[in-house]
Amino acid sequence: MSARVKMSRVPESGVVQDREITGRTGAASTARKALATLAGKLETMPGPARAAAPRVMAVVRQALGELERELDARTREVKAQRHFIEQVVDALPVGLYVVDRDYRVQAWNHTRETGLQGIARGEALGRTIFEILHRQPAESLRQEYDAVFASGELRQYETESPASDTTGQSPRTYRISKIPLRLDGDDVTHVITVGEDVTAWKDAEFRFAHAEKLAAIGQLAAGVMHEINNPLATIAACAETMALHFDSGSAATSASADQGGERRAAVALPAQHAEYLRVIEAEVRRCKGIVEGLLNFSRARPVERAPLDINAVVEQTLFLLKHHARFKRLTVRSELDGNLGVVVNGNPEQLVQVFMALLLNAADAVEERQRSDAGPSGTRGAGTITVRTRPSTAPDAAGGVIAEVIDEGAGIPRSAIRKVFEPFYTTKPPGRGTGLGLSVCYGIVADHGGRMEVESEVGKGSTFRVILPAAISAAPARQTDMRRRA
Repeated sequence: MSARVKMSRVPESGVVQDREITGRTGAASTARKALATLAGKLETMPGPARAAAPRVMAVVRQALGELERELDARTREVKAQRHFIEQVVDALPVGLYVVDRDYRVQAWNHTRETGLQGIARGEALGRTIFEILHRQPAESLRQEYDAVFASGELRQYETESPASDTTGQSPRTYRISKIPLRLDGDDVTHVITVGEDVTAWKDAEFRFAHAEKLAAIGQLAAGVMHEINNPLATIAACAETMALHFDSGSAATSASADQGGERRAAVALPAQHAEYLRVIEAEVRRCKGIVEGLLNFSRARPVERAPLDINAVVEQTLFLLKHHARFKRLTVRSELDGNLGVVVNGNPEQLVQVFMALLLNAADAVEERQRSDAGPSGTRGAGTITVRTRPSTAPDAAGGVIAEVIDEGAGIPRSAIRKVFEPFYTTKPPGRGTGLGLSVCYGIVADHGGRMEVESEVGKGSTFRVILPAAISAAPARQTDMRRRA
């Protein structure tokens, strides 16, 4: 791909205008000198010529005045156009700078001055790019510029800035474009570098790809899960029948009723067979759980929704879990915004399912860290899970609500963050999870017009965030009462 920018070929470009103004300024200066010389010579000429001198001088002065006025107007016009172009370049929401063949900075816009890596224009102009940019090796940077100077083609790169612990800024992704500029002839004289923050675009691209993947999995599940359920039901029925037969005939060898004068004995099944039957039943139940999860994931969500208080949904979930044996060993802290006043339009049962899954996952993460942190005595820390609600300030959910489940668990590796909402992906040990829980939650929240986010650090814990938009019109009196009476 080639980008050819020739300033000299644009009739109204700044370079041509500067040359025109310079030429006219020189012409006016020469005219003034010539006028002074002419006036001196006319003063020394004989009578008739001297008599005509005032008229000649007046005509010349008038022409010179018109030239100067035109020159002043043209100069003001060029300055206004140059100021306008500078304002446009400075207003661009991208970092832009121009480097010549000596790698010296010739232009540096305002956006490039701002931010964590911003450098003042006065400090950048005239210096080599290697003196200013230190995050990339000088040799690598030189090769990128040399490639554009040599080929005359536009080159694009992507780079990611690391997270900052001091400012709390998350990693950002930038697209760097290096564009050749030709002022005269066909040789590249400068390279324009444009840096654009594409983090939001990359996140949207990821979410779109993730949504397509979920849709494909849903279609696949809808097509095969019902067929799988049938053989599973048959296996379960056979295992149950065999277990009942084993229980009725395994106590000892017992005589059966005479049939045609013969005695038959019911022989006890080996004890190991009973163990096999229990394994079959357990595995069938697990398979049915996976199938049910996929069916929940693939089937259309209930459309029955009503205005509800998200705090009430969270309290209902905590009520259902407070007697759970696992949560008796943990500390669950509730930080619900009592002045939230935000009503969301949702299905209470589905949202309870979301928060229950998040809380159970948080309990798993805390217990995993407790096991890894347990000393020689085997003692474990208490472990804390925090559930928090607050108003949303996100532009795409203004006026909505944020509900967070925060754990002090083992954390999720950065490489796995983008995969946690994918079907069948799980960080739990084999047999502890199917990898469908967060996928189902993701689909439920998306169907409610919201989204889910996750932040995590290995060894410190994770935060799962549910962001829901406010109901467009909801009367407080119609809010669904999720609180149970004692």
